[in-house]
Amino acid sequence: MKNCTIILSLLLVMPFVQIKAQATDTDVVNFTAVLSSVLNLNVTAGQNQTATFDTPDKYNLGIDAVGSSTVTMESTSNWTLEINAADFSDGASAIIPINNLGVWCEATGTHTIGAEATCAYTSLATSMGITNTDQMLIDNGTGNSGDASDNIFNLNWTMGTMNGSMNTTSIFDQLSDGTIANLGTFTTTVNLTLTALP
Repeated sequence: MKNCTIILSLLLVMPFVQIKAQATDTDVVNFTAVLSSVLNLNVTAGQNQTATFDTPDKYNLGIDAVGSSTVTMESTSNWTLEINAADFSDGASAIIPINNLGVWCEATGTHTIGAEATCAYTSLATSMGITNTDQMLIDNGTGNSGDASDNIFNLNWTMGTMNGSMNTTSIFDQLSDGTIANLGTFTTTVNLTLTALP
């Protein structure tokens, strides 16, 4: 009797149980992420600089702080920064030798000089005299790859101060001996070259 009751119960419940057979299929989407090399140099402030020699002290001692330029580097690899410029020209035949212009650098981002980056010119006294050919200004230290917040540097300009590797003769004496042929307005363009290291 028990068996009959169970079978009868199942028969009564069965019409209410729906057996669903779902059809399924699968496929895939293939993704590829390409991380390409990035190298970007920006002068974000101080693109235009003017050194005005208008007192005997400036002609004899130079101008310690002409101004500063802020540069940022964004790089997926370690990098170097080189610098050069042509001699100042008055647009005719007179020049001011470019090594009268000096620069020294300071780090203001996360990366610091002496750790992630290196620079031999970190004060007015050690200023680099600019030359016509590339010179290393900032080099890789322990690893200087990173974004613009990592790599922010001030390039501090000085002129006629005879510091570091700058011209050792005053602007006054260069005018007197004919190295600088005349007074007037002289211009040049400083070139910064950022290079990714292998």
